Amino acid sequence: MYNSKFCNIRTITHNSSVNQGFIKEPCLSPNWVTGFSDAEGCFTVIISKVSALRWRIIVSFEINLHSKDILILNQIKDYFGVGSVTSRPARNLCVYRVTKPDDLIKVIIPHFIKYPLISHKYSDFVLWSKVVELMSTKQHLTPIGFKTILSYCASINTGLSQKVALAHPNVVPADRLGVNLPTNLHPEWVSGFVAGDGGFSIGIRKATGQIYFRFHIAQHSRDQQLMQMFISFFDCGKLSIRTNIKRCDYYVQSFENIFNLIIPHFDLYPLRNIKTLDFQSFKEAALLYEVGGRNNTNKIQQIIDSMNSKR
Repeated sequence: MYNSKFCNIRTITHNSSVNQGFIKEPCLSPNWVTGFSDAEGCFTVIISKVSALRWRIIVSFEINLHSKDILILNQIKDYFGVGSVTSRPARNLCVYRVTKPDDLIKVIIPHFIKYPLISHKYSDFVLWSKVVELMSTKQHLTPIGFKTILSYCASINTGLSQKVALAHPNVVPADRLGVNLPTNLHPEWVSGFVAGDGGFSIGIRKATGQIYFRFHIAQHSRDQQLMQMFISFFDCGKLSIRTNIKRCDYYVQSFENIFNLIIPHFDLYPLRNIKTLDFQSFKEAALLYEVGGRNNTNKIQQIIDSMNSKR
């Protein structure tokens, strides 16, 4: 359970003048970086055919986000000190990518060994690291090394591409390692993970005028045990599992718990990316509701109309 004593959020106010505050956050913490990577990071291996007898292998660590979140990618680049950030305005996409084997071996891999991933992405990282190591010693140029890499790639992310699988039909996927979950979640990891896969929403029911608040985190159902840990971390909330779409959601809908437990956490451990703006709006509406209830419905509606996808 997370037992830090929170400050009283009534003493903290937000207005439009601080809506860009997330730009000036201090240096990222390593646990936040790992949490955000657990949500948004990707360890990729691209295998492409160069000629009838030759295949090219490219390995990378990357994070793909909407272009409006490019600031956090630049901060992540500054944190690691390697890689590049590129933008594709036509697709509203920005990417932080590290491809140099030396940078992957000396910077990226050591970070995730010291500050381990705790979602099932950990298994991808372990197999991906083995591919990087084989390439660093040029073993990918040998038949045995290339076959071994195919085996690893068959178990990373979505597996081998259709083209590679057709050319190498007898590849046996490598075993994936299980994830060793920690006893407790690190608060910085939690904020990093929520910055990627969490959300803050507010609604007003037309029939009754009831105002409701919801904090949620969505994840693939394979990470059900990890998602269960949020209940003990925040000391509130529930887990919803939808087996038909292989998804599980941690959510909190009790206003008391949102006001006294959820909001104070993110005051102490900031989200740091553009989702900070939605949190600030969420918090502002919660303060209005705590003070005036439905008397502040119009003001809360204005906030709803300017957050999340409406921002």
